[in-house]
Amino acid sequence: MTLLTAAAVSLFLSLGNWQMRRAAEKQALLDLQAQQLQLPAVALQGGETLADLGRYRRVVVTGTWDPGHQFLLDGRTHRGRAGYEVLTPLALDNSRVVLVNRGWVPGFGDRRRLPSISIERRQVTVTGRVDRFPRAGMDLPGMRRPSPGWPAVVQVLEPEVAAARLERPVADFQIKMDPGLPDGYVREWNLAHIRPQRHIGYALQWFSFAAIALGLWIWHGLKRHRREIERQA
Repeated sequence: MTLLTAAAVSLFLSLGNWQMRRAAEKQALLDLQAQQLQLPAVALQGGETLADLGRYRRVVVTGTWDPGHQFLLDGRTHRGRAGYEVLTPLALDNSRVVLVNRGWVPGFGDRRRLPSISIERRQVTVTGRVDRFPRAGMDLPGMRRPSPGWPAVVQVLEPEVAAARLERPVADFQIKMDPGLPDGYVREWNLAHIRPQRHIGYALQWFSFAAIALGLWIWHGLKRHRREIERQA
């Protein structure tokens, strides 16, 4: 009983601490976003990296849309509906490309049918926030390989893969285009889905389980001790 209780309490405390760490990570992201969005926008020169700018830093950049070589990020949802996020290359004067996330579009039941994401090839000035490319929670075969043809459908797009497909250098970050600009779709970039309180709630549940397990062990021990005293009386 003692070993089983110790193992259970240790497990519950470990899970509770893990949820608390998750809550701290989520809160750090929210704090970083708030801090970065208060800074003035940086005018991109074409050679910046994500490490130079930091996630969520506001930027402004001028380039030319490349409508013939767009990517569709598969598996993106909006309010419970499946769809895609549209990444459109913006060609800069130094032959480098930055991928601009123009927002979310709904998908169709037939995955062979893709949404229309046409855009005119022209020079534009884009403002938005810098972010890394989405990462995979679970790495599955083929999810990092874009489909043939254009637009190319892919679940996880890596800058190196995009550069190989475009045959041009690609920045190691995406720009999430501001909602007020034209040429975009659904753009709700605020981290409203990140709720540290949810992880804190989970942590309290695990800590409660640990307290209950410990309390039951103490109660059982006291009950057994009382029986021994009664037998000796």
